[in-house]
Amino acid sequence: MSSRESGPEWVLSRFISPIAGHQDEISELVVVARCLWPRIQAHARREQPETNTDDALALATEVWEAVLQSVAKTIQRSNRRNWRIRNTEAYLFGAFDHRFNRALRKVRRRRETIQHLPSGADLERLRQAHDSKVVRDLEQSIQVNEAVRRMDDWTRKVWAARQYGYSWREIAAHLGLTEPQAKLRFRYAIGRLRARLGRAA
Repeated sequence: MSSRESGPEWVLSRFISPIAGHQDEISELVVVARCLWPRIQAHARREQPETNTDDALALATEVWEAVLQSVAKTIQRSNRRNWRIRNTEAYLFGAFDHRFNRALRKVRRRRETIQHLPSGADLERLRQAHDSKVVRDLEQSIQVNEAVRRMDDWTRKVWAARQYGYSWREIAAHLGLTEPQAKLRFRYAIGRLRARLGRAA
């Protein structure tokens, strides 16, 4: 129900009929809703200074229609018992304000969530960085595999033992060498391999 649409009669049309009962209460609800609508609109604009008028009124309209329908249903369910709203205007405004604040919190939470999402440019940079990391990792893996393939048996065994977590002391003992001898021989073998790979490139 925007200010340009039909009034509360349209929102409450299914409750307005000669056989529906509670016509006095529903009629009063329509009159009070019509009078209260400008105050509701002003309140909605005041509570959303950062939002343009159309958006502020759209949210207010949605909440206001839900309040009117909820109150009309409650009136209908009362089955003519002595249920009556003492101050319909205050009750409607209070119900609207409560629901409207809840709706505003949802909208603000959604906005904050969206603000924390990366922009399209950020996502593209992230994708490119990820792609380049994947490419680097793949290139490195290929280079390592090529290097291992070109190692002599002794160097490959020492390299594999280091990959499995054996210490230099354990490797040296297994090979019948001292720890410094094992390290030196391995470094020398890697240096030769590096030089061969450099020439091949």
